[in-house]
Amino acid sequence: MERRFFDKKCLRLFTLIAAVALLFILTGLNIYADDGNEGTASEISQDQDSQGAGQVSDGESSGEGSGEEALADDETIDEPPLQFVSVKKKIKAGKTFKFKANKEGVTWSVSNGKASIGKKGKFTAKKYGKVKVTATLGDEKISIKVKILPKKVIGIDPGHQSRANLSTEPIGPGSSTKKTCVSGGTRGTATGKYEYQLTLEVGKKLKKELISRGYKVVMTRTKNDVNITNRERALKLNKDCDVAVRLHADGGASGAKGASVLYPSSSNAYIGKLSKKCKKLSSSLISAYCDATNISNRGLFVRNDLTGTNWSTIPVALIEMGFMTNSSDDRYMASSKGQKKMAEGLADGLDAYFGY
Repeated sequence: MERRFFDKKCLRLFTLIAAVALLFILTGLNIYADDGNEGTASEISQDQDSQGAGQVSDGESSGEGSGEEALADDETIDEPPLQFVSVKKKIKAGKTFKFKANKEGVTWSVSNGKASIGKKGKFTAKKYGKVKVTATLGDEKISIKVKILPKKVIGIDPGHQSRANLSTEPIGPGSSTKKTCVSGGTRGTATGKYEYQLTLEVGKKLKKELISRGYKVVMTRTKNDVNITNRERALKLNKDCDVAVRLHADGGASGAKGASVLYPSSSNAYIGKLSKKCKKLSSSLISAYCDATNISNRGLFVRNDLTGTNWSTIPVALIEMGFMTNSSDDRYMASSKGQKKMAEGLADGLDAYFGY
């Protein structure tokens, strides 16, 4: 009885243990199955992501390639035409400016000798007037017109004329004192050249020299057979000029020689306010002139009775270039070489006055 009870009890215990063991086995299988499924899903997901990324990448690459091909086949990018990117239409003589184009390798040129331009487009204004600047590259060519402004405007009055005008005119604005409109002038004792001839010859050479230095020149006369009074000459130069230079030559005793300059004093009733500038101009002219020619320097002299000076409204100086009654001065002033030096010296004096 007891044994049977024991066997029965052992059977129940064994059954319970077996059930628990089976439960653990089944639970383990389920866990394994779940882990396997999750791993598979993760791998699938990763594969899909990888494949998807590959497809997008392929698609983008393909798209870019076809886009470039389409641009190359269907569109042409035009190169811009040759153009100026840095220009100046007005430049003062003596100044420089660098012209630039939008392309490299341009060849630069100018139309005349009023200016020069370098290989890199550096433009140098030389003479008053107009010039065309051109840039060339292969078959392309562009141009622009440039106006060269003068450094200053110089008035030149070659004294006297072939026939004297012995009528009279006021020596200054509102003056009751009158003088001969234009006297006959002196004559070279060695050469026989008349003063009116000498002053025009030197005046023309001075004009040429000044133009080459970038000045604009206004002359009261360009020939000898004229009838222009001293007052009229001054009024002409007053209009546009910065200064006036009156060209004359002296006459006197045979031993007298050398150059001098006449200017108005500060007490001059007509142009006294410009006396200081007139004196500065006179000093600049005589110093440079005598240095260039080796003609004796007689210095500056005040004169308040000169009609052509008193009617001026700009700084003015009258230079007596030498004595035509002195054979040495006369021959020098009549020579082509001497006149060239005279013109250069006067131009040097004007440069000094203006600070060039």
